Amino acid sequence: MPGLVLIAVVAFALLACFFCGAIASDHGPYGPYFAPDHGFRHPANESPVAVRGFLFDESSKVSGSGEVSIKGSFQDSAVDSSGWMKGSGSINLESLRNLNKIRQEVDFTQRADLVFEGGQLKNKKSLRLPLFENGVGATVRERFNLSHVDQSETNIIRSRNGFNNTMLYDTALAYEGLWNIQNLQGWSMVLNGSDETYRGSFQTQKRIEYNDSART
Repeated sequence: MPGLVLIAVVAFALLACFFCGAIASDHGPYGPYFAPDHGFRHPANESPVAVRGFLFDESSKVSGSGEVSIKGSFQDSAVDSSGWMKGSGSINLESLRNLNKIRQEVDFTQRADLVFEGGQLKNKKSLRLPLFENGVGATVRERFNLSHVDQSETNIIRSRNGFNNTMLYDTALAYEGLWNIQNLQGWSMVLNGSDETYRGSFQTQKRIEYNDSART
């Protein structure tokens, strides 16, 4: 009888203001990751406790056959990331999620290497940068319904204020089934972006970057 793999991960980050610090994480399947050093100087009359930073770091590795259910989300004024994946089959998955917040500055990274076959796997994922272009916002959405996939993906969000924000979505995959990717800028009827759907057997590379701090 195939083994049973049931994964349910739900992480919510509801973060207060006035966090600060530089924290290093030296583990995870992708090697070392370091929080940025912002060179903050502590005022003489400010307690060290009042300027500590916030770090969330999570790494996972799973291999087996059976039922799969994965959920996760981060919600913050500068970061909105959510998604789910479920199905039945054979899976190998290595993943990392890291969020470092220093006062109003946020650095968020998630990476995943996924191999799945022998069944059906569905997902729906959204990555959003709310403060992009002084509140206009930018969003990348992915969904798929696949019988086989070999995917390596990286998502990065860096937010400093209303006019210094970056979001990177970078993926490479070979798959059998349906894969859809959307990128949107703006709200309601005022939207810029694209919507792509591929159904069949494909090898795909996709890179999307939003950066409102870039200047010529």
